[in-house]
Amino acid sequence: MSRKKKIAVFILIALTIVSIGLAFISAASNKLDGFFHLLGAPVRSVQKGFTQLGNAIGERISVMREYSAIKEEIQRLKDENEALRQENKELSGFEAENEELRRLLDLKENLREYQLIKASVITKDITDWFNEFTIDLGTRDGVKNGTVVITSYGLVGLVYNAGYNSSKVRCIIDERSELMCRIKRNDELLRVRGTTNENFTAGLVADRISKNAAIYVGDVIITADSGDVYPPGIVVGTVIETGTDEDGNRYATVRSDVNFTSLTTVTVLVPLENGNTDQPEQVEHEE
Repeated sequence: MSRKKKIAVFILIALTIVSIGLAFISAASNKLDGFFHLLGAPVRSVQKGFTQLGNAIGERISVMREYSAIKEEIQRLKDENEALRQENKELSGFEAENEELRRLLDLKENLREYQLIKASVITKDITDWFNEFTIDLGTRDGVKNGTVVITSYGLVGLVYNAGYNSSKVRCIIDERSELMCRIKRNDELLRVRGTTNENFTAGLVADRISKNAAIYVGDVIITADSGDVYPPGIVVGTVIETGTDEDGNRYATVRSDVNFTSLTTVTVLVPLENGNTDQPEQVEHEE
């Protein structure tokens, strides 16, 4: 056999061996792929489970953080709202006090012979049958029996039991109270007394009204000059109803603008000595 033929045969054998080797490697590779694929299935399941668990934990932590932030914001808003409410309450108190002072100043001309002293209500007996309260002023402050008590909205009543440090006041709506008054519009004279109706609601009724007196709903009733008991011109209330009783006597229902059930402070009219009118319009009670 020639040299060239030998070389050709050798190359052919070599190519055959390489082809068989590649075929074997290819077959082995396919088997390994199947093996790794079979092994990878549970691994992928475990990986997927850990991934989902991690995501769930992350979401839970995120929700908890958001809830905590929301809770803190709600508490902050509550605190802010409470602060604003308290501030608004204080402002309302200042406004009410300023309004009280302004209205009292409007009474200055009719009360030039009195010193206006602010008093606090310390006890109350506002019931169906009694309409009384106690103030923290007494004889040491110049208060005595018969001293007049008002607010800027009108007449409250009289001191009937003055002590050294405190005094008892009977309201004009009490059934034992009566006073002479006038219709502000025409100066007609009438009597106003405290009364309790069938619903046990205390109020005011005007009677002893002249047959010729013109009195209408909306008329303002003021105190008359009645022997130095009450200063004239203090507002008692407003007529809300007029009528005639079974005996033919005229009457009128009068509503006071004073809220007797919620009184916390009042003003006491203490007569000035020697007619001195240079006293301040209102002074605080000295402890």
